[in-house]
Amino acid sequence: MSKMNKKLPALFLTLVLVLGMTACGGKTTDGTTGSTDNTVTAEEEDHKTQNTKVDPNSPITEEMLRNHAVAPAEDFTYDVEENGIKIRSYTGSDTVVVIPAEIEGKPVTALYNYVFGNDSPVRAVLIPESVKEIEEVFINNETVELVICEGVTRTLGLTFGFCSNLQQVIFGKDLQELGGIGTFGNCSKLKELHFTQALTNIDDEMCFEGCDNLTIYGPADSYIESFAKEYGIPFVVE
Repeated sequence: MSKMNKKLPALFLTLVLVLGMTACGGKTTDGTTGSTDNTVTAEEEDHKTQNTKVDPNSPITEEMLRNHAVAPAEDFTYDVEENGIKIRSYTGSDTVVVIPAEIEGKPVTALYNYVFGNDSPVRAVLIPESVKEIEEVFINNETVELVICEGVTRTLGLTFGFCSNLQQVIFGKDLQELGGIGTFGNCSKLKELHFTQALTNIDDEMCFEGCDNLTIYGPADSYIESFAKEYGIPFVVE
């Protein structure tokens, strides 16, 4: 047998071994894997879904907002203060905004007025538990539909005043006071406000002036139930 014929079985065996490693996802001699498995894990698919921007024609829901991806720090301008981060403006393009609880390792503790006011294109905003007071953050916004305030304990002034497309606001367990004048003034499309037992004071009896389609949701025998009944606002126990 010639030398060439003797080498053929050895070459064939080597080729089989390399192909076998590639099929099993083993490493080749250059250290790379030969696997071509494109399977997407449930976690990866969820992450992908969360980071998909919302279609401008799709409905805005509480579930969708709560499950939406947190906005990156680069979508905001902000001041780094001793006790935390104070957000100046939103510069991102997503119309559904989940504000991060931390930026640069510090808690987000405050929002300047008009962060989402006037011509801001946002449709939904979730404010994290780290923010305890909000003032005129949304005033004059014509696109925002839903806001969730996880940890806010107090509102001040025209927080949502003249938000002509606002339909629902959900407050967390910590809200104690609606302060200032006209918190929800002239929100003509406002349908739902959700409060908890913690709310014990509304500074301004005209707080809901111009909210002709409003229904208030809250605990039975609560301060907000008494307020709603006194001013003839529909109330639903939840």
